[in-house]
Amino acid sequence: MSEFPLLQMMTRQGCSLCDDVYIAGDMAQREGLCRFESVDVDKDEALRKKYGLDVPVLLIDGVEHARHFVEYPKLIVALKAAQEGNHE
Repeated sequence: MSEFPLLQMMTRQGCSLCDDVYIAGDMAQREGLCRFESVDVDKDEALRKKYGLDVPVLLIDGVEHARHFVEYPKLIVALKAAQEGNHE
């Protein structure tokens, strides 16, 4: 698969756990493993209802990968699998 997977972090302002997860997503993007974006759940009513205070959440191509924290080695494995079209 030629296109990089999309890694999205569901977040909100003032979330200290989100700061650490953001670093992992940014690193993965800098390593060329994904496209990374941060989505503020408070800017979308449906996302606010879906996630409530339960952030951060990482999605790889729309599939939930991690909630509240991320293990970077597992993220890398999942992103490489997603590049091949497989979601773990």
